[in-house]
Amino acid sequence: MSTAKFTRAIVRQIPHSIREHSESYEDREDIGLFKHELIDVEKARQEHAVYAQTLRELGLDVIVMPADESLPDCPFVEDICVIVGKRALLTRPLTENRRLEADAVEKVLVDLGLEVHKIDDDEAILEGGNLFFTGQEFFVGLSRCSNLRGAEILSSTFPEYPVHTIPLEPPECHLKGVACMAAPGVIAVAESKWGIPAWKAIREKAKFPYEPLWVPDAELYESTCDVIYFNGNLLHCTSGRKEETVKAGEPRWFCLGAILLPMVVSSTIQLHHTVELGNI
Repeated sequence: MSTAKFTRAIVRQIPHSIREHSESYEDREDIGLFKHELIDVEKARQEHAVYAQTLRELGLDVIVMPADESLPDCPFVEDICVIVGKRALLTRPLTENRRLEADAVEKVLVDLGLEVHKIDDDEAILEGGNLFFTGQEFFVGLSRCSNLRGAEILSSTFPEYPVHTIPLEPPECHLKGVACMAAPGVIAVAESKWGIPAWKAIREKAKFPYEPLWVPDAELYESTCDVIYFNGNLLHCTSGRKEETVKAGEPRWFCLGAILLPMVVSSTIQLHHTVELGNI
């Protein structure tokens, strides 16, 4: 299977406001989760810098957008757009405040010469962290963070690729929390009550064959399979240990995400890890 070769990544720095006003902190009780400890912002900023540098060392030109204190979740930049080739779709996140993040991202994309599309439908909800692209088709989670109308607009923006919707059991709201690409033809899947039905739906709806890479069950959001695969590299986070290879269950902390800008080639896989990324 061919996959994308990426040349650039877009990341966004961390505002101090993320400590107490991030949706991932404020909304946890509302969706049935315990609140975690407040983020150590300075530590998270240091780790985010290591993350960006790791992307550079793996061959990407990294564009670092400044933080915006009025937008606490702006570092989660992957939620704001979907890019395939020279075409980009600015998404429409669940909350009004997150939708404001799109303006700055749009400027960067336009400056890079991309063909930028927007979602103007008030009924649509779509977040980039709630979908993944295999190189041949899209899978979109159906949850409070993306709905059927959002998936339909994704399909109309990239009509050459099939788009499949995958129902998610609450409180999980992002498909990448339970499934994402780990290599060409390989999908990392959380072996949990959220991941197992998601994998069943992926397998039933997929137009192309995939193998699962199972991540053993753990408390929700404490052992996410949210990893980044690009150019033959699998970038994941560690829980503080120094192993140089991935062990079962090792991906542990949220990757803040990056917008990756692709071209198309075939590649093989190498494993890399970063430090913990702020326990967000």
